[in-house]
Amino acid sequence: MAVDNMLTLRCKYCGAPLDRKDVESDSPYVTCPSCGTTQQRVDAQAYLEQLMGQVRSWVNQALPGGFAISQSDSVDSVARYNIFMNSVKPKVDLEYGEYRFALNSLISHTMLVIPFTVDKTLKPVHQSAQAFAFGEKLRQIEPLAVDGNSKKVVTSAQRMSDAYALLINNCKLLQENKDGRYLLMVNNFTAAANDFGGIEGYEPAQRRFEALAEVCTGCEQLLKGDVTGSLGHFEAGLAKLKKVSASLLSNLKVGIMMPAVTQEIKQTEVLRGLADLVIHDGTTDPLKALSTIRAIFTYDYPTSGNWGYLLNNRDRFNEIFGYMAACIASRNGGTLNIAAGDGDILVPFWNIELRYSFQTGSLWKKHGVEVSENLLAAADFVTDTACLSNPTEAVTNVFAVRNKEGMFAGITGSETSISSSAGIGPLISSAHPNTAGSRRIVVPLSTKREAERLVEQYVANTAAVENKLKLSNPEVRGLIYVPCRTNNDGISAPAGFGLLAPARMNRMRLSKLVII
Repeated sequence: MAVDNMLTLRCKYCGAPLDRKDVESDSPYVTCPSCGTTQQRVDAQAYLEQLMGQVRSWVNQALPGGFAISQSDSVDSVARYNIFMNSVKPKVDLEYGEYRFALNSLISHTMLVIPFTVDKTLKPVHQSAQAFAFGEKLRQIEPLAVDGNSKKVVTSAQRMSDAYALLINNCKLLQENKDGRYLLMVNNFTAAANDFGGIEGYEPAQRRFEALAEVCTGCEQLLKGDVTGSLGHFEAGLAKLKKVSASLLSNLKVGIMMPAVTQEIKQTEVLRGLADLVIHDGTTDPLKALSTIRAIFTYDYPTSGNWGYLLNNRDRFNEIFGYMAACIASRNGGTLNIAAGDGDILVPFWNIELRYSFQTGSLWKKHGVEVSENLLAAADFVTDTACLSNPTEAVTNVFAVRNKEGMFAGITGSETSISSSAGIGPLISSAHPNTAGSRRIVVPLSTKREAERLVEQYVANTAAVENKLKLSNPEVRGLIYVPCRTNNDGISAPAGFGLLAPARMNRMRLSKLVII
């Protein structure tokens, strides 16, 4: 970020240089293009003067006694080189190392959010004003860098500290669901990309933040209702992010960005899919769809107890974005694992295989029986506190309906099962990859690990009641989508569920679900 000290004021809130047009304007107020804060011009001027005073003090402490930067033009290059290497560089290296480490930690995190959502997990260890101030210190000592290596050190450190400051400001914007934040993020990503472009080995970071600037531009247009315009930016950003992902495998300096870029690709695929769906389905309201997503991703999940850690881990959204993208793709020719049956809406369930054994018979006819059962768990159970406290509310409780073999079978040892999955088994067996067609799809909102936790609790609770049961670890095999019928604001379970329809289904409301 090039800075002209004669023309540029500094934001008193974040330390960023203000736009030239604002600086040259006659208005008594100026607005920071990095953090978006409006302030009085006199306050920005006062902050600049304060900042430059601190910078001069730092420079004077770094230089040997009696020498001033203003004298550098009259000092030969050898003397300047020695002053830089012996007095200035050690001080620069100490502070620069701290900022570089913090920056590398920061860029390992996802720096994109779906509209209406926030991400409060990013907590930089520095304030943006600190990093901007360090960049200004480097600009002041630049005349002392007379050889190529010294100039490279100063330039790289300056660019990296400025980029770090800009990304710190974006971390704050990720935490605030306010109007215009995407435009500010575009400014910061674009400027940071320019800075990274001048640092050897950081070219993938440059392309990543150029891509995120594209995606954020698309988000701003989507929020304004320009769906067609947003789609082009999402597609361009997605293509760039995929190229970045491919280039990271061979880059040791910024390879740490790989998990973050992977999640940003999934988020962008969701955004592109939503925009594409709206364009090809004139009945869909993009703002309504995004508002629904907002309700789910800002849901007040438990923060303690058995579910606190899982549900408050932002990494879970990485998986959910993937499911959402698959649902959107299925409306446009892609496939999901869909069960047989008619219905106008596809509801996701976790397909779980449960094995158990029990003792049957009496006296010499007593023996063990091994049983394999299938059950389904509603894939949006995480939004229902009743399901989290009582897992039987979320699953097809196969032990709630007893096998009809009766007491005599238990005595003679001919009993083959103490559970009954009714029509669940055939329903699960009927699931095959297929397109959704015109049917609406409920998006899964739980992860596979969360489904495993749910069924583990279900097994533990069941074993405590059914004393003769010996239950093994259940296997969550994946998602299947069951065709159901909508009923006003609710959803009716298909006949295949029989008496085993999860209680969660009775509480499903179309207005509260994420539906593609």
